[in-house]
Amino acid sequence: MDAWVRYRRGRAEYTGRITRGPLVEWLTTTAGRATLDAAQSQVRVPVLARTRAARRVWRRFAAAAADREVVAIVQSEVDAYLTRLEEFAYAEALPRLGVNLHRLVVVPRLLVNGATHAAIARRLRAATVTASFEGDEALRTFFVDTVVHHLDVAVADAKPSPKRPIALGKDWISIGLNDAFVWRIPVMNEPPWNGHHYILELTRDPVTRVLRKAVAEAVDRSEASLAALSRSERHDILRSALRTA
Repeated sequence: MDAWVRYRRGRAEYTGRITRGPLVEWLTTTAGRATLDAAQSQVRVPVLARTRAARRVWRRFAAAAADREVVAIVQSEVDAYLTRLEEFAYAEALPRLGVNLHRLVVVPRLLVNGATHAAIARRLRAATVTASFEGDEALRTFFVDTVVHHLDVAVADAKPSPKRPIALGKDWISIGLNDAFVWRIPVMNEPPWNGHHYILELTRDPVTRVLRKAVAEAVDRSEASLAALSRSERHDILRSALRTA
């Protein structure tokens, strides 16, 4: 598997042991080719210069990904991912329903992924190991993009449901995931991060079969309601949520 982040036993984990596949694919992009060109210019022996350059980029990239400081930074933000989902549940602008005295809130993946991406990128820029990325902002951005993407996929693959929720903290759980709803059209090469989590508030009352059925019905109603939102309405919800979260 090419996954850099795994989710198991209720926790997402980044160990620094990355696979080469995502980097190989990225090196075929415009930004990746520029990084490879720069590495190739430093290869003195012209024979197989491109291959040698690719190996050099991989070695330094893998070393940076496995650096203790990088691992600690990424893991702390990975741990904070589910907490961020819980925090966004309180953003007043987000769509919500009341289900048997429980709040059910729609939290776009774009919000939590964007916040996680910004936090990792900010901390890596301040980290001493950034020299291992050879000052290549595009390479560092690719690293953060891939970590967040793999984190998002790892959590999604847990397939939260009313019967098998994901605990976000002591007050909220994720009970469902839509992975296709389009909240916005991404600009340039930004990831779309489509879809959203359904976050259910926990109260003193237990989560019973009756509640789970009511929640499932509420999710169906919410999906129908969301589909009727215009592009500008979706944009306004995202903007307001970021301001009030």
